[in-house]
Amino acid sequence: MTRYNRHRIKTSDGFTLVEVLVALLIVALGMLGNAMLQLQGMKNSNDAYMRSQIGIFAYDIADKIRANRECQNQYLTQGTLTLGSPYIVGTTARGACVHTNALGAAGMANEVNCIAQMMDSGLPAGSQVSLASNAVTPAGASRAVTLFTLRITWTDRDGQVQNVDYTFDPGACTNAAACQC
Repeated sequence: MTRYNRHRIKTSDGFTLVEVLVALLIVALGMLGNAMLQLQGMKNSNDAYMRSQIGIFAYDIADKIRANRECQNQYLTQGTLTLGSPYIVGTTARGACVHTNALGAAGMANEVNCIAQMMDSGLPAGSQVSLASNAVTPAGASRAVTLFTLRITWTDRDGQVQNVDYTFDPGACTNAAACQC
């Protein structure tokens, strides 16, 4: 005949307080990590947005200069886009930007006002926009090519200064007298 042991092994019912606190700590750390990932994603998204906006502005300004290549050097001497005195977003009252086909000084003043309004509408206050030119003679070439460099400087959400330089060739100025620049 078999005998059964009637003594039961005592087991614990439920969770101890230490187990609950450890589980709560693990869940809290996971949620904190998830929140940090979300914040980093938002920051990177904002940086990407600013860089894409600046790319759009740079291409637009380059297209304006290419379209008005007879007056391309006037963009450098208008005073608001020069390296010595860059345009600072949100600090200067600008004139109106109207769509016109005016040539000469009136057309250039309007063009610079349009560029300034575009910068004011899309860049954070305090951003700087400057334009410079540099003559480069390629190897084996008989004449120099003038390259323009558009520099846009802004401060990101972390307070770090960011720069984007966009260098382009506006094409040769063939008939500057036609524009009366």
